[in-house]
Amino acid sequence: MGEPMVDPTVASRADGAQAREKLLHAALRLFAEKGFERTSTREIAQAAGANVSAIGYYFGDKAGLYRIAFLEPLGDLCPRGQEFEIDGIALPVLMQRFFAEFLEPLKRGEEVRLVMRLHFREMVEPTGVWADEIENEIKPQHAALIRVLSREFDLQRSDSDLQRLAFAIVGMAVHFFVGQEIVNEIAPELLAGPEAIDALAERLAGFSLAMIEAERARRGARAAERQPDVDE
Repeated sequence: MGEPMVDPTVASRADGAQAREKLLHAALRLFAEKGFERTSTREIAQAAGANVSAIGYYFGDKAGLYRIAFLEPLGDLCPRGQEFEIDGIALPVLMQRFFAEFLEPLKRGEEVRLVMRLHFREMVEPTGVWADEIENEIKPQHAALIRVLSREFDLQRSDSDLQRLAFAIVGMAVHFFVGQEIVNEIAPELLAGPEAIDALAERLAGFSLAMIEAERARRGARAAERQPDVDE
């Protein structure tokens, strides 16, 4: 029997994807270590074993490569808009979905640790990418969570306490990204593989439901205090 036929188109696509991945990983490591200004495209290409022109082919330019390195490994940190706000789905299911999707990038291990370092560097040496991410991604995602909570508390518009609750819920998950090195020093089993991360998502969903119920009780107690006394 002869050698199996290999579709050259498929092989070419696979080679292209691998070349792009090598460039992206090399750029992520160098940008996280040295920042945007002090990292050259020649240095990135050399680290990836690629030609400098490949950066233009796959990413447009150095700024395009930086933006993709900053954003792509994390994907969408939480369900957006209609994905998260489907009517008729019980709140426990929504929160489970929220945390499962939010924590999914942690399964990429070292790559996400590099992204977090890059995010810290971007705060100190801003290029504008983080500001764009806040405006175009984080604000809409936060607004989606606020709408879900507003519906849960039957509010026409959010108030400061609802904002506090939303930030507290998201903050539980965010800590496992920004505090990854701390978690790995204190309790490494919490992030030790996909099953551990799935268990973490399940627990955080449960914690968030407890927070929501605590806020419901607090609001109920305040409403009762405002009720006028009625003579029997």
